[in-house]
Amino acid sequence: MTRILHVLTSPRAEGTPRLVLDWLTVTEHVQGVLFLTGEPADLLEDFRHTGCWLRTENTIVPGPQKFFAMARAVRHRVGEFQPDLVIAWPTGFSHWIFLGARAARSRAALLSHGGNPPGSGWFDRYLMSWLCLWLTTLCGGRLVACSRYVQERFQGIPFVPASRVGYVYNALQADHIARRAARARAARPSDSPFRAVMVATLESHKDHATLIRAARLLQDRDVTMEIWLAGAGGREADLKALVAQLGVASTVKFLGARRDVPELLGQCDVFVLSTTPQEGFGIVLFEALAAGLPVIASAVDPVREVLQDNRWGTLVKVGSAEALASALAAAAAAGPGNREFAAARQAYATGFTPQRMIEDYLREARA
Repeated sequence: MTRILHVLTSPRAEGTPRLVLDWLTVTEHVQGVLFLTGEPADLLEDFRHTGCWLRTENTIVPGPQKFFAMARAVRHRVGEFQPDLVIAWPTGFSHWIFLGARAARSRAALLSHGGNPPGSGWFDRYLMSWLCLWLTTLCGGRLVACSRYVQERFQGIPFVPASRVGYVYNALQADHIARRAARARAARPSDSPFRAVMVATLESHKDHATLIRAARLLQDRDVTMEIWLAGAGGREADLKALVAQLGVASTVKFLGARRDVPELLGQCDVFVLSTTPQEGFGIVLFEALAAGLPVIASAVDPVREVLQDNRWGTLVKVGSAEALASALAAAAAAGPGNREFAAARQAYATGFTPQRMIEDYLREARA
């Protein structure tokens, strides 16, 4: 039995905290969670209901003092929890988290989760990524990328110790998602409009704007459908302004941060992931497949990796509203998908279990 401490930025309703909630369903290990800030508190009650060791700090303050506050908080909580493994889920803060763990004189293994590739600019790609990875290495830690694509991007940075960068695919509770989606689908009114959904944080590494422009093209072609956008983030005001500018408010609905993603998937006919090359893995793609939904997604490398090119979904040109609109129109014309293929999608998704991911992480910790 291993004592695992998860350090996360906040309990915001997005992919990484949901992934950790899935980890907490595995009871073979003792797991604890440390949030560096309690806001937004979307999923805080979900974490409390797990009964895990849980602490919330208030370290995200203006200015550089937040980094030292993080390290102090981690030092204190590592000393309290006494973990065998510390996982820093926010890559950009990992070196401060690890410095805090070592300041507690802990001999715990240290792993940093690489959820997205390094940035494209010189500062993000080279200086910050190099600094994070080297400090992680000096603390005895490793970076675990969420896909081969992200691993290769980090290993491609000059002077990065490639041997200290591994990869492990993310996980989900596919059977649980499938059951919840099926119940929602059974309760859906028969006269519901054709509906597409995108579940993603409203931040710049996603590409909601292209989907909104595709909605305008669909409207011009008299293709009737609803497009649901589930998620919150810093670009919400800009995206709502774009919806108003293009006159697609009757088509595009903002749902905000949601805790009922499986139910949303069950109420929809197709899943869309309009994204950028800064995508890391897209666990929500697996959630959509587990729900039996057909998937339309931007043809960026990590999405190709998840969908095995076009085997498990339809790939469209990155940033092309025309290509996305055409794919959505074709999905609407096709109607309900083939049940056999829906079952095959679900079977593929069930291979990515939290148990498998934990065991893979423990192997990385021993490497």
